[in-house]
Amino acid sequence: MLKRIFTLSISLLLIFSSQAWSQENESSLIRAKVKHGSLLLGGNMGGNYLVTSKEVDDLGTKVNARQINFIMRAKNGYFVREDLAVGLDLNITHKSSKITDFSDSKREPNRETLALAGPFVRYYLLNGVFGEASALIGLHNFNDANKKHKALEGGIGIGYAHFINEKFSLEPIISMRYFQKKDRDGKLYQEMGPTIGFGLQVYLLRKKAHVIKQGL
Repeated sequence: MLKRIFTLSISLLLIFSSQAWSQENESSLIRAKVKHGSLLLGGNMGGNYLVTSKEVDDLGTKVNARQINFIMRAKNGYFVREDLAVGLDLNITHKSSKITDFSDSKREPNRETLALAGPFVRYYLLNGVFGEASALIGLHNFNDANKKHKALEGGIGIGYAHFINEKFSLEPIISMRYFQKKDRDGKLYQEMGPTIGFGLQVYLLRKKAHVIKQGL
């Protein structure tokens, strides 16, 4: 009799433990913001305002200017694990700078365009806040054959994904951006500052990835 009771108790304990483990796993899967295997498609628009200073000769003479950057980005990625995406960041930036030195105050704004591309990585918290980092290279002023310069850019930022449904999210983001270019004479130009952006992202296979994970 005691042996039967002991065997029954062990069986019930194993069944309860199995159910608890299953519920814990399922809860963990549901709590993930975005499932492994999902695709990230979309992008954002942003801009910033900078005060710049540039050396124009070997004597260290500087020209000061105010600059406005308008930035369009396409971000496509793959979730290599829950809440962690890696992908490609394509960036088109249009710059308009106005020299503020008194002697050059009547000059027209100088306008330039650059195209950059490179990898990015993004990680989501359960509340929708995400962190992001990117590193890009490309051509500065790519639409002018006589003024092409190699350029690079790096940035880190924090944003918030507001999911309006399962697949679409609206995403404000603020980031710190570093940019540099080197002209044909080897002169280095650098700028750094905050950028504010707003985007729309699409999350494909999000439900499907969730179902597959639960099936496993």
